Amino acid sequence: MHVIRLFVVVCIACALGTAPAAAQTAAPKPPKPQVSAATKAKAAEDNANPDAIVLADFQKRIDAYMAIHKDAVKDAPPRKETKNAGEIKAAQDALGAKIRAARATAKQGDILTPEIQNKFRRLMYPVVTSPTPQATAGREVKKDIKEELKENNEERKEEGGKPIVLKVNATYPNDTPLPTTPPQVLMNLPKLPEQLEYRLIGKNLIIRDVEGNIIVDFVPNAVQ
Repeated sequence: MHVIRLFVVVCIACALGTAPAAAQTAAPKPPKPQVSAATKAKAAEDNANPDAIVLADFQKRIDAYMAIHKDAVKDAPPRKETKNAGEIKAAQDALGAKIRAARATAKQGDILTPEIQNKFRRLMYPVVTSPTPQATAGREVKKDIKEELKENNEERKEEGGKPIVLKVNATYPNDTPLPTTPPQVLMNLPKLPEQLEYRLIGKNLIIRDVEGNIIVDFVPNAVQ
């Protein structure tokens, strides 16, 4: 009888001891697909995958932005090949001002709509959030990404500079380091024109206009 009681006590203690640890290490679940009724209807009409419709919509919105960008380039002072930081900044500011004026009413979600944001979170989940793959190569990839994101945050704190304002049309601070974006993340996201780029700011994903140095749109909490 004493042996049975001792066994039960040990089992309860083990359960209590491991439960919190398991809760702490459990990774967030994959984001559930969020597709609008309009997208579902179009997918049914075109006999297409709803995700394909969402990504096609994203491309359309990027193309519309690039039309604004190209018009602004025509109106802005000619860009010269230079390594002078002051001249580069002046050119970026001039182009950024033109783009900002052309899309003065732009707001977060105009390009990265809620369902596009959801799709991006789902595309990024396998490489930045999901439980570590069992294979050695998978574990190493996940480890490298986590270390790179951590280094980005630490570098930004150490270098100082102005804080990054997560706002559409906001200028990316010139004295704040540009964080690198892990190639594994880029591989999972739709390709952008060369004038645009993805950057991870903490847990947020931004689309930055490289030539105008402005935030085009962003996905808050892209990394769960």
